[in-house]
Amino acid sequence: MSETKKLKSGIVQKPCRRCGKIFDCGAAINSCECFSTNLPPEIAKQLQANYDDCLCVSCLKDLSGSI
Repeated sequence: MSETKKLKSGIVQKPCRRCGKIFDCGAAINSCECFSTNLPPEIAKQLQANYDDCLCVSCLKDLSGSI
């Protein structure tokens, strides 16, 4: 997968650990689209156990059944 790239805005471009798609992560500046994704606690625990970094919003919604 591609390397993480930090933009001047503080947004980080990184690959999703699930699908590999490059996406913009704003967690470092407290402005990330994933903050509005409501995951059931059991799914959040599974993600923490299985992935070492962020997933894109599409994958988060897919896993939460929101799509």
